[in-house]
Amino acid sequence: MGNLVKALKIAANVAEIIVAGSVLIELAEKYGGRLGKKKSATGKVATDTAATITDSTSDE
Repeated sequence: MGNLVKALKIAANVAEIIVAGSVLIELAEKYGGRLGKKKSATGKVATDTAATITDSTSDE
């Protein structure tokens, strides 16, 4: 019975470490420099299109 309690305590500690690690990963993705600032492809395409339209009208 004593070994079972020790095993459950160890399992609880391991589970707590796993949860804490996943929380740290989420925070790093949210507030991290390069990881949190991913650009969408559609935003980049829209920016390029707007720049092209502006450039073509300024040439005239």
